[in-house]
Amino acid sequence: MSLHARTAIVRHFGPPEVIQLEHLPSRGLAQGEVRVAVRSSGMNPVDARIRSGSFGGTVPLALGTEFAGVIAETRDAGLQVGDAVIGWGVQGANSDLVVTDASRLIPKPTAISWDTAAGIGGVGSTAMTALGALELAAGNTIVVHGAAGGVGTILTQLAHARGLRVIGTASAANHDHVTRLGGLPVSYGPGLADRITGVAGAASVTASIDLAGTPEAGEYAAALLAGGQQAITLVPETAASHGIPLVRTRRDRTVLAELLAALTTGDLVAPTTSIPFTEIVEGHRRLDAGRARGKLVLDLSDNPHLVQ
Repeated sequence: MSLHARTAIVRHFGPPEVIQLEHLPSRGLAQGEVRVAVRSSGMNPVDARIRSGSFGGTVPLALGTEFAGVIAETRDAGLQVGDAVIGWGVQGANSDLVVTDASRLIPKPTAISWDTAAGIGGVGSTAMTALGALELAAGNTIVVHGAAGGVGTILTQLAHARGLRVIGTASAANHDHVTRLGGLPVSYGPGLADRITGVAGAASVTASIDLAGTPEAGEYAAALLAGGQQAITLVPETAASHGIPLVRTRRDRTVLAELLAALTTGDLVAPTTSIPFTEIVEGHRRLDAGRARGKLVLDLSDNPHLVQ
């Protein structure tokens, strides 16, 4: 009997309402592959851009690239049915069942929740990539645009731990959150540059990291570059409109293992907001609106394929 799984599918680009949960067959396994019953699956802003068509690509397509779950079937000698794993870089991860090469999996530490495990790969790897793209030294002052979001939450903590002074843009409702992460919050909107200068005081800003894609963030970054300082963006539209260097996320096992170790020891926290898989359309509405706090993940605890 063939296996079928709920899968988030986009058959034509558009608003969140184009997303459908369809019961689709899960293909057979090749040698070295495993089938994972997904317990939690991450959502990222890039998923919303892919869904809308602004990121390019073709339809139909299955959404999501990261997940945590339990191995339901394996053709890899190193993995066993029932193993708890984290997966990354697998298109179609917003699904009950994911088939992937074992090289895309890493064991899930028991101390880390399913939601955190599913959500840390993308945001954590992006934060690490962004910091690695800049030449920074302890004591430098940097600006993180979008400091309260999924990537910003991790990046602010990592930067603070490295001795950097972080000024983080966020909505007023998220200022306390940025402060708890070790950042100095400032509000979005017109007059941003003046507010940053007021918080920075006598210290000069060394670098700008744009995660938000707002016009003010692009203008600030462009001015910083013109003054001989550093600026990067993770938003393709800002790179195109303001000439800011675009950084693309590097994901690999070593980076993920480092992040998981920091989460296990408590040196890093990764707050998540979990919603039922059946509410993925609402999740995409939140991604479109922006201003989210932490990481948004899908709860698939009702997945009938989970190993009991």
